[in-house]
Amino acid sequence: MLDGSVLVYGGKRYLFMAALTGAALVGSYVLYARDTTPSGGTLPGLVYGALGLAAILILLFLGIRKRSYASHLGTVKGWVSAHIYLGLLTLMMIPMHAGFHFGWDVHTLAFVLLVVVVLSGLFGLALYLTVPPKLTGYEGEMLPDKIESELNRIVSAMKPLAAGKTGLFQRLYFEEIGRAVATTPQGWRMLLTGRKPFLALAARTQELNRILPQLPGSEHEAFTQFSALVLQRTEMESRLAGQMRLKNALQAWLYVHVPASIALLVAVGVHLLVVFYY
Repeated sequence: MLDGSVLVYGGKRYLFMAALTGAALVGSYVLYARDTTPSGGTLPGLVYGALGLAAILILLFLGIRKRSYASHLGTVKGWVSAHIYLGLLTLMMIPMHAGFHFGWDVHTLAFVLLVVVVLSGLFGLALYLTVPPKLTGYEGEMLPDKIESELNRIVSAMKPLAAGKTGLFQRLYFEEIGRAVATTPQGWRMLLTGRKPFLALAARTQELNRILPQLPGSEHEAFTQFSALVLQRTEMESRLAGQMRLKNALQAWLYVHVPASIALLVAVGVHLLVVFYY
């Protein structure tokens, strides 16, 4: 699992290298722009473009390296650390290559896609730095498979309490056993919806309190026990949903990052084709 050390990996090796490279890029561009009108067609502009292309290809290689567990080309954490800073440097190289001149064309599209890739990558990094501790907090209380087993036990304990009771009691019982409990990620719906456990518990408590006076006095004790099981189930379901949302969040950014990376590669290819052949 990634943690804050990825930003300072190897004694801040890549941080210092990026800072020095960034300073060198800025210094060289100032000298270049002082005597020349910057553009992608000048020799310095082509050099910035070549550096940017090389950086983009290295960035895309990380996706392959992360899945090559037998590779001896450095550690995954080292690659991620270099990946972060190199991505930020590309946001300097490409504008310098273009002389900071952009228009409504495929060349600018490639840069826009690069920005999307870098920003979505930074968002993913932020998730990996913040979500795992929260997920550990959830799983420290009970793992998903244990929660599912406990939920089944609770539903079984509800049945004898509702047996032979009035229609309202019976209807509530069948509603409870009819509710499906999702134990696997459910994509964007689960990521973007849901309430905090204490809010769900408070709402369910109010609902049960409204029902109690409508039942015969002889059923109050059984309904109180039934309500305790319902609330216990509600809390566990909310925590399970919380775990699933956090797990989904760790993957959600890839739905933008990966397609944008592929589109970037295509746009760069079109950019090179247009520049060198047309």
